[in-house]
Amino acid sequence: MSELPLMLIMQAYERLITFTERSSFKSLLDRFPAGTLDAMQLFAVYREAIRTEYEHNLSQQIYVPEGLWQAVTDMKEQQIFILEQLSGTLPPNAPGSLLEHAILHFQASDANASMQPIVLEAIRNAARKQITG
Repeated sequence: MSELPLMLIMQAYERLITFTERSSFKSLLDRFPAGTLDAMQLFAVYREAIRTEYEHNLSQQIYVPEGLWQAVTDMKEQQIFILEQLSGTLPPNAPGSLLEHAILHFQASDANASMQPIVLEAIRNAARKQITG
């Protein structure tokens, strides 16, 4: 019986790792290429992907520390905010490829601008701590 809670806790960490990875800019760019979408349509696709992934994992908050869940929530909000800001700098009806370029330029200009890697490491550390006690 005592193994069940640890198993659920570890599954929660696994799911949060997956969410954090899938919400990264690299993952969004890889999974949703611009194709014929304009920048605002592509922004909407990225925003919806992040929100859907987050909502799919809402129940995991009961298995992880409150501060860690808040970091995941803050990361989600920051990723969407950054995408919103980048898309807002583009001309109306700009092709989606310009948003992709803006994201790549943003990432190249400051590797620490997104919380995503920090939250990913926090989840890993919390999971390791659960394992080692």
